Amino acid sequence: MRVFVVTGPTGVGKTDTALILARSLGLDIVSADSRQVYRGLDIGTAKGQSDPTVKVWMVDVADPGDYYSAADYARQAGEVMERLYRQGKRFMVVGGSGFYLRALFAPLFRAPPASEGLRKRLAAESTQWLYDRLQDVDPERAAQLHPHDRQRVMRSLEVCLQTGRRFSELARRSSGRGRFEPDYAVLTMRMAELDRRLDRRFDMMMEQGLLDEVRRLHDAGLRPDSRVAEAFGYAELLQHLEGSLSLAEAVRQAKAKTRAYARRQMTWLRRLPGACWYEFTDAEDTARRMRPQLEAVLSQGCSS
Repeated sequence: MRVFVVTGPTGVGKTDTALILARSLGLDIVSADSRQVYRGLDIGTAKGQSDPTVKVWMVDVADPGDYYSAADYARQAGEVMERLYRQGKRFMVVGGSGFYLRALFAPLFRAPPASEGLRKRLAAESTQWLYDRLQDVDPERAAQLHPHDRQRVMRSLEVCLQTGRRFSELARRSSGRGRFEPDYAVLTMRMAELDRRLDRRFDMMMEQGLLDEVRRLHDAGLRPDSRVAEAFGYAELLQHLEGSLSLAEAVRQAKAKTRAYARRQMTWLRRLPGACWYEFTDAEDTARRMRPQLEAVLSQGCSS
């Protein structure tokens, strides 16, 4: 079942372009954004770009304190897509989270349920300790993860310790195609231009009240070492609120980390087989050039 997927690095214009296509063709959108799944993370994840005329799924489905993994997303988003398909509704997937897209279209193996005792012990360790330990027991899996990606590092190590086998081995043996087959449309632009765009976007978020949003989350118990706080901008502003960073330094670090993340996304996107690439100009023009690919997928029944 082919599904049209709009992806690309953060800030490139995916949402604006996808909304134009969705409105013109009457499509729902299934979000593949690993930060927009969380309630309360609004300004810093650009949820304000939403359109009341377009139904968007997989936004605001978890609380900031929840342990929400790529496997959780794949299960929940897969259920949404199955339901839309059965109801005869047309949809597309939009987002730049590589972990979410891989989990959705190449289902992960069924890992053992989390062990509360083991998880509590691992949660007490530093992220660096967890990553070093994962490098010892499964260097292949460690190489696939960013050393600061605490949630995935901890879960990978947990699986290794529970099963006595390498996470990478288990994943390789159970890899396979899922029910839905992605038809990728990748948005891109020159990195220097994207860098400027990302910096301007963050400045705009600050003007819209991002610091106040982070302060409310902090007052509700969110701390810099939580999973949700890994979202760029939130972690740095939380550190500012706790006194370890000046506001100027927090903004500088948030911008730098966002630009670095966009480069990592591009590295992954270049490895997507059979993807069609589109240089982003503006949302209207980009949607016009992308529309024939989308219509070709829809002509086969969006999910057929």
